[in-house]
Amino acid sequence: MKKEIEIGIRNGFIRGIEEEGTIAFKGIPFAKPPVGKLRFKAPLPYGEWEGVLDCTRYGSRPVQVPPPWCLDQKQAVYSEDCLNLNVWTPSADAEKRPVIFSIFGGGFMEGSNSELGSEGYRLVKKRNVVVVSPNYRVGALGALYLREILGEDYKDSGNLTLLDQILALKWVRDNIQFFGGDPEHVVIIGQSAGGKSVMQLMLSKEGRGLFHGAVAMSGSLQSVKDTQTMHNLAQLFLKELGIEKDYQQKLQQISAEDILKAQEKMNRQFFKAETYGATADGIHLPMDVEKAVHEGEFADVPLIMGHTKEELFGAKGCLEMEEVKKKLYWKFGDNYTVVLRRYLEKLNVPDCQNVWDEIATEYTYRQAYIRVAKELADLGRKFWLYRWDYRGGAYANHSSDNEALFSRTNVEKCAHDPVMTEKVDQYFQNIILDFVEYGDPSTSLNEQWKPYTIENMERLLVDSACSKEKLPLVYDKEFPLQVFSLRDL
Repeated sequence: MKKEIEIGIRNGFIRGIEEEGTIAFKGIPFAKPPVGKLRFKAPLPYGEWEGVLDCTRYGSRPVQVPPPWCLDQKQAVYSEDCLNLNVWTPSADAEKRPVIFSIFGGGFMEGSNSELGSEGYRLVKKRNVVVVSPNYRVGALGALYLREILGEDYKDSGNLTLLDQILALKWVRDNIQFFGGDPEHVVIIGQSAGGKSVMQLMLSKEGRGLFHGAVAMSGSLQSVKDTQTMHNLAQLFLKELGIEKDYQQKLQQISAEDILKAQEKMNRQFFKAETYGATADGIHLPMDVEKAVHEGEFADVPLIMGHTKEELFGAKGCLEMEEVKKKLYWKFGDNYTVVLRRYLEKLNVPDCQNVWDEIATEYTYRQAYIRVAKELADLGRKFWLYRWDYRGGAYANHSSDNEALFSRTNVEKCAHDPVMTEKVDQYFQNIILDFVEYGDPSTSLNEQWKPYTIENMERLLVDSACSKEKLPLVYDKEFPLQVFSLRDL
């Protein structure tokens, strides 16, 4: 029988449970259910409750079409009432431990804070830290930009994922001391959509002061889209829903299932992992993202940025040119013409065997990573760069670094060379957790990993034999920071 623990927080009393040598509090509500008239609206803080709230089991996951890799989707509950978070701690005492605010990925269309392999105890068992993992709204429910259609009452609608995360961070600020955490030592960490969320939080003025360090894996500011693009996507989405008038009433009444069906129909036109995210609305995020970063309107906290060498490698078979054009437009929208030119140039490069894979990786991830790093270097900000190169008998592909951090590297890599894979995984865990605890990722290393500067240009390459390289921050100036755009219908 697992031991249960009761503590008091600002909202009331909660009951947690021992898990893997830690104490876990799951499914703690931090916002009112965003349903009915609150659908497509900014989150509101959850109120107080009477008695003891049972927080021994996970809460609902965000509404979505679960991906194939979600092995427990049949047992999980998916609901619009999903704004809950989990906390893992060594002890709910008065000690002030560093806090990891772990943001899940999934293309802003899927994922949750309760996926198998993302449990916070995996990090708490390694270091004296507290881990918080929040849910946020995904897909259209988190990013359908309705301001131009429904007016100022829906001015926040294109940034609900961001606002959910900010409200969860405010909950951490107000409550984490009850779990043995330090509200003045919070590090936000995310991968993929989680990494993009980290960078968007750094860009948001409302997020300032709520965190004190950041780690962005495979994510930069490429998913913040202009209002015209988001408005056009919203118009297309309403068309798929079959809504032509009485928008507000029908959007409040339509079922979540019908919203998901419309998302899947939209995916036939444009890739859903590129069409959600955040909106440069001039309210929560600046209208001109690059100008804002260039002028220093970006959280001045220590940052680690990284990506994997072969993010999107693994495409099967050769693509006919017409198929290439269609896929590029599906993925990049109006920006596809630049990527197509680069694709055609790559075809003429000797020994280039993975043209699609390289181009998709370059323009989905690397370009934005380099572009923002260049701005931060010019500002003299403190940040470190890495690239994950370890293949483990497969590819150094998307999520490899995050899998290593949470000790869940896939079985094929573990089987290929279990000793080396474990060694690389531990190395990466140490640099991230050293950064969380001490603010320096090289605390446990035999040699120093220096922050990137214009003078030293140092980037760490994580591999079976880790090394450093000089990385000039040169990017394709014809391709914008915003990966997907749709200016005309």
